[in-house]
Amino acid sequence: MMRAKLPLVLRKPPGRVGFSLVEVCLAIGIIGTAFIPLLALLSAGFSTMKDSNVDVKASLIAQKLLAAAQMVPFSKLSKLEEKPKYLDYDGNEVEKDRAVFEASVTSSGTNLLGSSNLLRVTVTLTGPAVENRPRIFSSTVAKIDNLGD
Repeated sequence: MMRAKLPLVLRKPPGRVGFSLVEVCLAIGIIGTAFIPLLALLSAGFSTMKDSNVDVKASLIAQKLLAAAQMVPFSKLSKLEEKPKYLDYDGNEVEKDRAVFEASVTSSGTNLLGSSNLLRVTVTLTGPAVENRPRIFSSTVAKIDNLGD
């Protein structure tokens, strides 16, 4: 059986194996072009992960502050206007210059839904961690008669 001969341009000289410089440059160019969109996706993924982490931390801190507010006697809760608390990522109080969250806890001050037994308590988190999007959490607190308040 006779082999078809390739044109002289496509044949490699006898004894030479491997890739030419042109082939290597083309391969690097194609791979580099494919990696640029992947790097952009990776950057967006890290940004989303950071935002998600801040949201989770903010939710846990707000939950802790709302639980503390629910322990305040109901008669004092309607006048609740705490001074801002400066917190780290774990919800521990720190000095203002080391804080990543500034939390303020307030109550609606009026009865909710026309009932004298319901109040809305709101936690607002601001600060460097939440950038320009303050996180606001609220909960409804009910008066329970058998607690002696």
